[in-house]
Amino acid sequence: MSDLRGDEVVDSIFGAAQGFQLADRRVGGGALYPSILQYLAHEIAPQLMMPSSGVPVHRLFSAAASVTEIAGWMAHDSGKDDYARGHFDRAYRLAVAGRDRALAANACASMAHLAIELRQPADALRIASEGLAHAGSTHGTSRLIARLHAMRARSLALTGDRTGCCDELETADRILGGAVLEQPAQWIAAFDEASLASEAALCFLQLAELDEAERRASQVISLRSGDRIRSRTFAKLTLARVLVHAGRIDEAALIGEEACNAATSLNSARVVHQLRALGGALSLAPESDQVSTFRTALAGIASTSGERDGSGASWPV
Repeated sequence: MSDLRGDEVVDSIFGAAQGFQLADRRVGGGALYPSILQYLAHEIAPQLMMPSSGVPVHRLFSAAASVTEIAGWMAHDSGKDDYARGHFDRAYRLAVAGRDRALAANACASMAHLAIELRQPADALRIASEGLAHAGSTHGTSRLIARLHAMRARSLALTGDRTGCCDELETADRILGGAVLEQPAQWIAAFDEASLASEAALCFLQLAELDEAERRASQVISLRSGDRIRSRTFAKLTLARVLVHAGRIDEAALIGEEACNAATSLNSARVVHQLRALGGALSLAPESDQVSTFRTALAGIASTSGERDGSGASWPV
C-alpha cells in the first residue's frame, strides 16, 4: 500500500474488506482471523499513524473502522468473544472519530448482536437504540435501520415481550421492503430478507412459537445458496432446535447431520458450539437410526476451544 496515494489507499482497503467478507462466508472466521489481524497491524495501523500523501483522513478512519468491525465478527466466529467486543468497541470509536454516523450505527448493530449472544438484553436494546439515533439522519441506511430494529426484536424476545418483539419485526420488514432501490452507504454490512428471517426465527424460538420459528428458519434455508454456507448452516441449526422442542426428534437429527456435513468445510467455533448443544439436546432422545447417524457425524467434528467470556468490560455506548 506504500505506493498508493490519496483515495487509492482507501479504495485498496475497501477491496480487501470485501475480499475478507466473501471468504468469511465460505470458510468461517476461524480460518481468517489471524490474516485480518495481520492486515490491521501491517496495513491499517501504519496508515493511521502516518497517512499516505493526500489520503482523506475521515475516509481513512471509516475504512479502519470497517476492517476492525470485520475482525470483530471473525473473532466472534472463532469463539473469542472478549476479542470481538474489543474490536467492535474500537470500530465504533473509529467511526465516531471519522464522523461516519452510518458506520457508527453499523458498529452498534454488531455490538447489539454480541450483547444478545451474551444474554444482555438491556444492553443490546440500548445499543440498538443508539444505533438508530446515528442511522436516522444518514442516507443509504434503510437496510441498516431494519437490522437495528431486528436487534431490538431479539432483545425484547429475550425478556419475553412478545408484543414489542413483533412490533419491531414488523417495522424491520416494512423498512426493508422500502429499501429495494436504495444504494447502501459504503462499508455497511448487508441485511436482506434472509437476514431478517434468520433473526425472526430466533425470536419466535425464544418465544416458544414453534410453527412460526420453523417457517422463518425454512425460509432462510431456501433463500441462502451459493457461497452463503455458514448462514445456511446456522439456519439449519435453528430449525433443528425448533424440531427438538416440537418433539420431532428424527427430523431434528436429520437436519443436524446435514449441518455436520456442512461444518466440515467451515472453521467456525459458533457452528461447532451449536452442534454440540444440539448433540446435548438429543442425548436423552430415544435411540433411532437417524439419531445414531447424527451422533456419528457429530463425533467426526473437530472440537474447538471454549468461548472466551466477553461479558466483563463496559460497552462504549
